[in-house]
Parts: sequence; structure tokens; C-alpha cells
Amino acid sequence: MIATLLRTLVLTLIWAALQGSFSVGNLLFGFALGLGIVLFARPLFPTGASDAEAEPAGRFHLVRRVWRFGILVLVFIRELVISSVQVAAAIIRPRLQIRSGIVEYPLDVTTDLEITALANLITLTPGTMTLDVHPDQTCLYVHSMAVESEDGQEVVDEIKRSLEKHVHRALGPRDAA
Repeated sequence: MIATLLRTLVLTLIWAALQGSFSVGNLLFGFALGLGIVLFARPLFPTGASDAEAEPAGRFHLVRRVWRFGILVLVFIRELVISSVQVAAAIIRPRLQIRSGIVEYPLDVTTDLEITALANLITLTPGTMTLDVHPDQTCLYVHSMAVESEDGQEVVDEIKRSLEKHVHRALGPRDAA
């Protein structure tokens, strides 16, 4: 209950800040919208999280998760900038030398939330796009515009080193964090 209320209040404040108005009507609408989003997204959050967050150890865990999520956002922004520059440089070269390919990316993350977040972050990064998830959720199929080797190992290593590691830390199971 407390976690639901806190998430709703955060979304309410984000809504009001994006609208640029903290009027009563806008805050009420933002609260209703935030509550709808939180209730709709409830299956993404583990059950009993609000009970654990009430304990001091649970609060520390929450702070650590928020910190790790912030790091994930910063890592994604770094990857976004680097890959945007690389794609722009590849496009403006006089001779277009792109070797693209589809890479089978083995997953270390296991939960649906982690896999979904990783797949979306890969797709949002210029030059790569997640095409599919294997039915047993052991790998992703990723299209990359810069594949240097036959097996695409450099693409796998780059994603594992940056995005997947931080997705697992920020969104992974509680005992893994």
C-alpha cells in the first residue's frame, strides 16, 4: 500500500512538472493518471515489496535500487551518445563501409522485466535493434550495423559490459542485487 502510494505520488509530481503547472486540478488529474499506471503495472513489481520496504533493511535496499537505476540511466545516456556519434560518422563518410548482421546474444538476465528492459535499451541505442527473443528466453536476436567478426562477439561483449550488467543490478532479483 505504501509503495503504491509513493509510486503514484512520484508519477503525480512528474506529470505536474512536465505540464509546468502545479494547480489543484492538474495535481488531481496527475494523481489519477499515476494511480492508473501503477495499478496497470502492478504485475511488474514483486509481491510483498511494500512489507519489505517498511523494514530498515528494505529501505536500504530501496535506496540502493534507486541508486543503481540512476547509474543505469547514466550508462544508457553514455551509450546513446557514443553510438549516435558512431552512426553519424559512418553515414557521413564518403564511402559507406557498413557491415551489418544479426547476432545471437546470450542472456545472463532471467526475469521478464530485465529481458524487456534490456531489449528496449538495445533497440533505443542507434545502430542496434532487438529483433526477437528466443522462446525459452535464453537469447536475443540483435541486428547491428557494425559487426566486425563472423560471430559478432564484439557486439555481445559491448552489450554485456555496459547495458546488461547494469540492467541486472538495477532491475534483477532482490537476492542478486
